[in-house]
Amino acid sequence: MPRFAHFLILAAGLTNAAPVPDLEVLFLDGNMWAKPVGEVLKDRKPLGFHWLSDARNDARSNRSNLKLWNLPVGETILRSREDKLHSFDISIYNRGDNGVMPRDTFEALTEKWHDLMVEKTSLAGEKMNRTQKGSVVSADRWVWKCPGAYLVLTSSMSGSTGRKTPEFLKLSLVSVKFGEEIYGRRSGLTAVMARRRDLVSNRVEKPNGDIFVQGVPMVDQGRKGYCAVASAERVFRYYGLPVDQHAMAQIAESSARGGTNPSAMIDALKKAAGRTKTRLLVLYEIEGRKVASEFKAYNRLVKKNKEGRPFPEKAYLPYQQFLATCHAPSLREVRAKGTAFDRFKKHIRDYVDAGTPLLWALQVGVFPEKGIPQGGGGHMRLIIGYNRKNDEIIYTDSWGPGHEFKRMSAANAFTTTMHLITLKPSR
Repeated sequence: MPRFAHFLILAAGLTNAAPVPDLEVLFLDGNMWAKPVGEVLKDRKPLGFHWLSDARNDARSNRSNLKLWNLPVGETILRSREDKLHSFDISIYNRGDNGVMPRDTFEALTEKWHDLMVEKTSLAGEKMNRTQKGSVVSADRWVWKCPGAYLVLTSSMSGSTGRKTPEFLKLSLVSVKFGEEIYGRRSGLTAVMARRRDLVSNRVEKPNGDIFVQGVPMVDQGRKGYCAVASAERVFRYYGLPVDQHAMAQIAESSARGGTNPSAMIDALKKAAGRTKTRLLVLYEIEGRKVASEFKAYNRLVKKNKEGRPFPEKAYLPYQQFLATCHAPSLREVRAKGTAFDRFKKHIRDYVDAGTPLLWALQVGVFPEKGIPQGGGGHMRLIIGYNRKNDEIIYTDSWGPGHEFKRMSAANAFTTTMHLITLKPSR
């Protein structure tokens, strides 16, 4: 019997011993998949996991000294379904957190971990197709099917053959149940994706008038400028697709410091949609003609009210800069009315009622917000609900606990909006 199979089947008794701060303990208990996920984490406190939301479905450890088999690794994400473990994703390297790595160093690192998995499992592993159906990026993947779990090593680089840039290397530990669905049946990742007609069951209505989509998983982007790709990951995972922000960052060409250009993000989402049986619709975006007329209306108002300052109408001014420096109440008075505003609210109601979250690109800092780590600049959130009684939208940020469920007046929300996008299953 392969040595790793012994770990997953016969070593359950080892969990009674004092846990050690090495992720190896995740590989020593084949019974953990049947335990409540809270119990699994309670038994592994030294690993430093913390819940990503109050729902306590997913957890993250980003301890600076995390190791696996005494080798340094990065953040580790625990995911669950119906209070049972689904998988662990262990980041060995990713460009967003670790910076650019030379290609030869990355290839050597991949080979080192591949050989280590062969040694640990006593199995050669199966090389998957680089463009496995349902995968958003072309990558090298090896799968080891062990009696207690599936192990998947994924190594990804972007760029042309001669000039490839390392993107990420991760090791995934997946339960047999879900591993069989994703890797064993050869039907691709989209086989486990939710259908549109099933999403409406996630719509919740409260006595206070709140109507929202429940069950959208939290992703913590950390200190990276990955708000757009993290938001996209949340939508994909809500649909049941195991897509992560590092894969999305690769196709969106995101940088950890600079974030994601909105146009590049839309192009990236189109690519991802084509590979995952989803459909992208841009419901609202700033148009040049409307910007010109908006500047004029805004200038007339600030001159009339003598609040704020007018902007030169003929000089070129990036719209984000205008949003960042305008007199917000005056702009709200100009923007938050008419058919465009009505359509904005109707889109939100229609998609939320269907159980579909919306990707919302906006300028942060136009109106004051408490308790957020970003004081200004472009940002992407998810709109997950609305309240017609209070004329509010309900949204969530990809910053972890405390940012799962927030609200803003529809007028303020529309005033700051640059794009409103939906990404929904095509079936």
